[in-house]
Amino acid sequence: MQEFEASAISTERFELGECCRWDDVRAELSWVDVPAGRFYRARTSRSLSIIRTYQVDGFLSAVAPFAQRSEGWIVGTNQSIAHLHESGDMVELARPEAPNAPDVRMNDGACDPWGRFLVGSMALDVAPGRGSLYRFESGREVEALFSSVTVSNGLGWSPDRHTMYYVDSGPGTIHTFDVDDAGNLGEKKLLLHFDPTGVLTPDGLCVDEEGCLWVAFWDGGEVRRFAPSGEQLARVALPVSRPTCCALGGDSGTVLYITTAWEGLSDERLTKEPDAGRIFSVDVGVKGLAINSFATTSFE
Repeated sequence: MQEFEASAISTERFELGECCRWDDVRAELSWVDVPAGRFYRARTSRSLSIIRTYQVDGFLSAVAPFAQRSEGWIVGTNQSIAHLHESGDMVELARPEAPNAPDVRMNDGACDPWGRFLVGSMALDVAPGRGSLYRFESGREVEALFSSVTVSNGLGWSPDRHTMYYVDSGPGTIHTFDVDDAGNLGEKKLLLHFDPTGVLTPDGLCVDEEGCLWVAFWDGGEVRRFAPSGEQLARVALPVSRPTCCALGGDSGTVLYITTAWEGLSDERLTKEPDAGRIFSVDVGVKGLAINSFATTSFE
């Protein structure tokens, strides 16, 4: 099994860094700080340099680019799906969790290879079964793919597009779904299960060009690489306990970027983890897949 060690590359610390993404078109890294309602874009050629910060009211949990990059991003915020323009203006598109406001909010999300935005939700008190996974595409109503989720989290697709990976952090599960040529979900299968009472909780993930998963483990202090069979192939150690999400990119395409959090850590833990909340990176020698984007031109 390969062993790696990640190093901090940001000076700023984020309460709940999440939704780490490498945009190969813009050649930049992006992420959010969920409770702060901020979206960050940065260059990473030699060191991490933030080039733009966007602020929204409330929570901002998921961001995916439009296929036409000048159109901005589709985002998950509070109980809504919205269009965030490059100017910083935001237009609400749908409110799938409005009936459950303010107790339930949107969480992690990503676009599928067919250009549709999938975004999940969770209860603020992490109550079991109150979350859902939604799919949104231009010209259609929001579709609830399934409910009874606790903490809807990492999403990814295999290089051949016939498998979707999905994390529910509440019960500590990673499932696979068969996917047909139109992107519709088929049979659901359990790939990995981690005891939710333990210290390893799967969170965000990314998929590399070899079809393997890189999964961040909240309270586990590491990212693990798994084969599609579920076999563990590599481990990335961090000096902080709460990695949240990861993305492959950079100039070489082989740099693993990792967001982390200091949310919920005691003063004692924070003293022991001065880098909690920073962005980390390490070259792992394998490239990631190009980011999926939202397929539309405009909503207005």
